[in-house]
Amino acid sequence: MNSDNSASLYPPQVSVLIPVYNDIDRVGLCIEKLSAMAFPKDEYEVIIIDNGSSDGTYEFLQKLVSELDDKAFRLIQCLTPGSYAARNEGLKLAKGEFVAFTDSDCLVSENWLHSLLDCWKAQSGRTVVAGKVSFFSDSAKNTEQCALDFENMFSMKQDQNAKNGKCITANLFCTKQLLETHGGFNEKLKSGGDVEFSQRVVSSGGEIVYSEKAEVFHPSRNKKELLIKRKRVVGGTWDAELSKASIGRKLRFCVGLVKMFLGRTKKTFMNASFPFKRKVSLTWLLFLIFLTSMSEFLQLQLGKEANRT
Repeated sequence: MNSDNSASLYPPQVSVLIPVYNDIDRVGLCIEKLSAMAFPKDEYEVIIIDNGSSDGTYEFLQKLVSELDDKAFRLIQCLTPGSYAARNEGLKLAKGEFVAFTDSDCLVSENWLHSLLDCWKAQSGRTVVAGKVSFFSDSAKNTEQCALDFENMFSMKQDQNAKNGKCITANLFCTKQLLETHGGFNEKLKSGGDVEFSQRVVSSGGEIVYSEKAEVFHPSRNKKELLIKRKRVVGGTWDAELSKASIGRKLRFCVGLVKMFLGRTKKTFMNASFPFKRKVSLTWLLFLIFLTSMSEFLQLQLGKEANRT
């Protein structure tokens, strides 16, 4: 189903794709920030893809989009489960030469699209731009200090992602042609499809570049959400490679989890700005994340299906 405002005579330069699933409390502010961008109104479109929400999000968006005094916004539905399936569905309808991605709980900066486009133009054609992701405390939920510390120290480090040939769809920009050349995102993955796409681009001779100025703001997750996310990440890795991998590769994955826990713990205790109590609290959260990762891996090994949420 498609709630489509009348289109411009000329195709937009950029198509912004926003998948949404059961996010009725946050998606409205996301759209408000997108509507307020300092970018010519006739040069971008926003395609919102509802991924089968059951909490009234789709009905809320139908009303919101119909009332917007902005012809750039469109609403469609994709009932195939998974955010990457939703992104691919939006890509089929995208009219822009460029495609920008963010999430329904993210708030874009005023010059977001300008900065992404400027960064891309300074590079070659086979480029994915990884924009900066910053965190803010969401007043609508209880976010523990250790969770906020975790996010700021370890989550969504797009500068590091770019150096490692990766990018996440909280802030990703490239040409539509590049996505189509690589067949879009892998819809079988519950998590990590953005990183997997980035790695395909790099392996074929493309590059990932970081833009400090193209900033989006992501609400910090609380402890419960971080642990749920960790299950999704492990599940995405399982679906992408581990399910058919050798015993040796699976053992290396587990060793990697241990090394990540130890490395993050060391970084935590070397952080001079944290008092001892905060260091202990964050280390305990790191340990819980490690246990969750190992537990999820073992359950997947025993036949469990990877989590969607």
